[in-house]
Amino acid sequence: MSLSDQKLTGFSKKITQLADQPSMQPQELKAYFDSSPEELRQAHNGLCDALCASDAAAGLGFARSAGVPADTVQAAVENVQQQVRDAVVGSIPSGSVDGDKLAQDVRDRFAAIENKAEEEATIRSQMQSQISTNTTQIATKCEVYVGTYTGDDTETRTISLGFMPKAVLLMTSHGIITHENGDSYRFYGGLAFQNVPAAYHHEGNIYPILSIVQNGFQVYNKILSGLYSSVCTNTSDEVYHYIALK
Repeated sequence: MSLSDQKLTGFSKKITQLADQPSMQPQELKAYFDSSPEELRQAHNGLCDALCASDAAAGLGFARSAGVPADTVQAAVENVQQQVRDAVVGSIPSGSVDGDKLAQDVRDRFAAIENKAEEEATIRSQMQSQISTNTTQIATKCEVYVGTYTGDDTETRTISLGFMPKAVLLMTSHGIITHENGDSYRFYGGLAFQNVPAAYHHEGNIYPILSIVQNGFQVYNKILSGLYSSVCTNTSDEVYHYIALK
């Protein structure tokens, strides 16, 4: 018998239905008065028996939740049992496990993973910023140009590069910059910077050897009168090598 069958909707015999002066025998009148309590007793005992029955849970209602979508206590118990079995074999239904069902150490691990992900994102951002900075710095570094020319004995000659270099290093194809023979010097090259030419200084006089100009650098072919020396950065048929920094 189901729980709903135990509902007592009313008494079969009501006192208000009796006449003001009932024409009943004493025993009959007593039975009439006892009928309602008896009906209540039987309904109460029937409810107790129904609640103790093995199928009682199937008749008890259950408010559905996100983790247990069931409408009766019996269905809810079976749903939870199924979730436990699924968890044992590694098949946990989606949405059935929330933060409250996880052990504290598992929640701690998830928190640690989340923190690690945030740290990694920060490091990636810092690395990207550093790469951008390095790219900008590399773009401003000097460019190196290497070349040669052959002297033509012109006293002053401009070797065109198409830009004004920051510095120029010049020497012969044999790697010679200066040749010394007693008091005599031959200057075949040197290191010049913008506004700082390579030059021979003697008794207050300055003799240019290599100078940086707007579109390249200047070389010279000149005998230094009275000094037994000469500037030979443009001597005929001599091959010169240079390194220019842009």
